[in-house]
Amino acid sequence: MMRGDQQKIYHKGSNGKINAFITLLYPSNKVKFTTSKSRTSYDFINHLRKINHYIKNNKVKRLILVIDNASFHISRTTEQFIQKQSDWMTVIFLPKRSPNLNPVEIRVNRNLKKDVCVPITTI
Repeated sequence: MMRGDQQKIYHKGSNGKINAFITLLYPSNKVKFTTSKSRTSYDFINHLRKINHYIKNNKVKRLILVIDNASFHISRTTEQFIQKQSDWMTVIFLPKRSPNLNPVEIRVNRNLKKDVCVPITTI
């Protein structure tokens, strides 16, 4: 492979894009994720419902969700859903353009991007 070429990963399937909604649970550092073909408010709400199911099954009293300002996080649909979940979830928004404060970005996405998406720079 030449320097700067994109690494090819051979697999059965398509070159379709897969979106992942990832939640890093503290203090266990368990990762819960939901995959989707799209990245909409409805997909994010579906992920939150799955997190709620996990929380109820594990007898967790409350979730403090720290999220960035992605469009599907701040949409009117998501905002209305979050307001109805106040009995089990508190949401804290990170400042805009601050991926260094996002634990999912640091612990999960950075490694995915490093291992899969970065071109090989050595021969």
